[in-house]
Amino acid sequence: MRQRIILLVLIVLLALALGFITFPPIVAVWLIKKCGYWFIGTGAVLFGVYLVRSLRRHDWKQENAGEWWRALIIIVAVAVFLHVHERHEFKIVMDEVVLQGTAMNMHFHREADVAVRAYDFAGNFVPLNVHVDKRPLFFPFLLSLVHDLTGYRVANVFWLNGGITLVFLLLVYLVGRRLGGLAAGIAAILLLATVPLINQNAVGGGFELLNLSMILLVAWLGMRYAELPTDDRLAAFVLGGAMLAQVRYESVLFLLPIGATIIYVWWRQRQVCLPWVLFLVPMLLVVYPWQYNVFKVTGMAWQLGDVAGATRPFGLQYFYENIGHAMNFFLCFDGSQPNSWLVGIAGTFGVGFFVLSLYKRHQEVFRSHPAEAVFCIFILGLLIHTAFMLCYFWGKWDDPIIRRLSLPTHLLLIFALAYTLPQLVAHRARWSGLSAIALVYIIAFTIPVSARHVYTQENLAARTNNWLADYIGKLGGQHVLAIDSNTGLQWIIHRQSSVPPAAIAKEPGRYLFHYRNHSFDDYLVVQRYGIDFDTHRHYVTVEDDLGDGFKLETIDERALSPVYIVRLSRVVAIDEEKIKAWQLRRTKVVELTLTQKAEVKKQDADRLATWLNKLP
Repeated sequence: MRQRIILLVLIVLLALALGFITFPPIVAVWLIKKCGYWFIGTGAVLFGVYLVRSLRRHDWKQENAGEWWRALIIIVAVAVFLHVHERHEFKIVMDEVVLQGTAMNMHFHREADVAVRAYDFAGNFVPLNVHVDKRPLFFPFLLSLVHDLTGYRVANVFWLNGGITLVFLLLVYLVGRRLGGLAAGIAAILLLATVPLINQNAVGGGFELLNLSMILLVAWLGMRYAELPTDDRLAAFVLGGAMLAQVRYESVLFLLPIGATIIYVWWRQRQVCLPWVLFLVPMLLVVYPWQYNVFKVTGMAWQLGDVAGATRPFGLQYFYENIGHAMNFFLCFDGSQPNSWLVGIAGTFGVGFFVLSLYKRHQEVFRSHPAEAVFCIFILGLLIHTAFMLCYFWGKWDDPIIRRLSLPTHLLLIFALAYTLPQLVAHRARWSGLSAIALVYIIAFTIPVSARHVYTQENLAARTNNWLADYIGKLGGQHVLAIDSNTGLQWIIHRQSSVPPAAIAKEPGRYLFHYRNHSFDDYLVVQRYGIDFDTHRHYVTVEDDLGDGFKLETIDERALSPVYIVRLSRVVAIDEEKIKAWQLRRTKVVELTLTQKAEVKKQDADRLATWLNKLP
């Protein structure tokens, strides 16, 4: 065993050297592009194999079939409930569209990158400009598998998240069941169903539900490993942790409770166990530091400019303000946030009592109740995760884009409450009572809030993308070229060509060549028009201004906000001389800086306030 420990230490040092030292950032990013798919694929296959092996020796004959049928009925019913109140469409936009683009290239080219410039060429859609994205690769990999099995469709992502919803609810039940049997598992599921944010992400195209599922799966596997330490259970647990680290950036933090669990079990067993498959895990994790180099290569990857005053991604200086935003989210009572104040209030008390209980009972728990000890380790891991995210520069949980970062904290609140409830309420009907309270809350609050989904209307970028996606989906076999400054990736994931106005201004002759030669079936333009309340006229924004050299015919337009409209047009004629004159004018116009963009946002906010004040 000593030789195995030395070998593992050497492999870890090698992985650290390969991940952080050996390759320059640009080379590491290239390695992610070429090898990322195969690293993630290898990890996923190994995890699947050892997950099955760890479950194979379970004594299924001892399970109560009637109990399982009741649980499965609840799980399916809640899954349906989560999917009926909102359309299946993109909810966050940038994350979802980029993940979709990465999955598309994994499916077609087995490369872990996303196209930012691609064209239909003689019936083939060819990416001409690709880059490696900062987002981890496990979710795009799973989506690429769905594409492999069923053919490429943008809607596949919603089927994938539908399946993940069922797995997620099953895992909620399994973890809850360990705390108090069938009734506790059902109560945990119903508490989760009170949170509209869960349903918003279930019907979206993001990786949040997979992240929650992997957190619970790894915690559950750790509890099983602590109860009966075997090589297969340890391998499934550790490989699950390696895959969890590849879902969201910050999920690598859960390697801390995973490591703590392994050390705890070894200490309890007075024996170190190192199955050979564990020696591969450090090498599988090399892709994480490789991909982190995207932040070094691309200066804008952190998006610090999107938040005024932000100087670095994480810091204690953000904590105080973020706590206020978190309270605004969890204690919202008017339906403008996709929250459950029941979970927020009861769960906060649960966390407080959990800390007190663990302080009082930790010796008993860690000596006599190994599965419970691992559960507590992961609750502490969720606490650390919550504190870390509250130190994030963009950690405002009441923001339409950022609310999803609170999802792991919902697991913390629900399971801390489930853990402490038996210690606070001795009556055997406690779980039934909690389920009844959750059901009443769902009927009285969750359903009307989800039905109105006021919180989704604030994300104007998502609404714009989904409106365009509906139109693009109706193009059928048509191949178009769209001039679009903001939603170009939406066209690309639908296998349509797009180009920003800046590219047209740089070399208009190339566009004119293809327009005159009818290279595409149609030539479209997407533009944003502001509304001047003084003159009551629309004006095109600087980024979308094409001058008067393009004669446009309006196809459709939407007033997605009281202060601007988005217009979809068709190019019906061009004037080369006027386009050249526009090109000269545009080169003199400096691209919008972050400060100017912030000013535009402020002007929009001022105009919106004026619009609201003028309502009769």
